[in-house]
Amino acid sequence: MLNDEKKSLIEEEERYRHEIAKKISDEAAIVEKDIETTTNQIWAKIYDILNSNVGLLILSSVFISGGAAFYQNMQHNYESRVNSQKEIISCEFEIANRLYVVKNLISHAKTVGDALQALTGAKKSLGPVKPEFQNVGLAVLYFNLYQLTGNRNPSVEQDLREIERVYFSLQEQDPKALFNEADKESMTKIFNELFELNLKDIHHLK
Repeated sequence: MLNDEKKSLIEEEERYRHEIAKKISDEAAIVEKDIETTTNQIWAKIYDILNSNVGLLILSSVFISGGAAFYQNMQHNYESRVNSQKEIISCEFEIANRLYVVKNLISHAKTVGDALQALTGAKKSLGPVKPEFQNVGLAVLYFNLYQLTGNRNPSVEQDLREIERVYFSLQEQDPKALFNEADKESMTKIFNELFELNLKDIHHLK
C-alpha cells in the first residue's frame, strides 16, 4: 500500500508531466511560427527584387542555373531547423521531467532501496515526454543536447559522473540499510542544481 506521502508525490509528478507535455506543444508551435515568419519575410524581400527590372534578369539566371535545386535546398534547411528545434525542446523537457522526479524522491529516501529507486529515474522514465526516451538515461539526453546545440558544460558532466558513482555504490549495499546522509545531501544538492540550470536553459529557448 502507498502511504499518503508517496501518493502525494505521485500525484504531483503526474501534474508536472501534464504541464511539461503542454509546454512542449506550446514551445514547438512558437518555434514553427517564428521560422515561418522569418521564411515569409525572406520570400517577401525576394519577391520585391524579382518584381524589379534587375530581378527579371536574376530570375532568368537562377532558373537557368538551377532554381529548382535552390528551392529544394531552402526547403530542406527549413525542415531541418524545425526538426532540430523540436528535438532540443523535447530533450530539455525530458531532462526537466527526470530531474524533477528524482530530486523529490531522493530528498525523501530513507533506505538504500529508496535511494536506488529514486536514482533509477536517471536511467529511465516512467512517463517520458516521447516514447523513445523511456529507456534513455540522463547522460545520453545531455549528450543529445550537446550534439544538437554544440553547448558543453563540464560542471554538468562532473555531476553526471557523481550520480553514476553513487548509483553503482548503492547497488552493492543492503537495500534495507539506511541511506548514507552524506550521499543523500550530495545527491539532493546535485539534482536541485541541475534542475535549476535546466529551467534556465528552457527559459532561454523562448
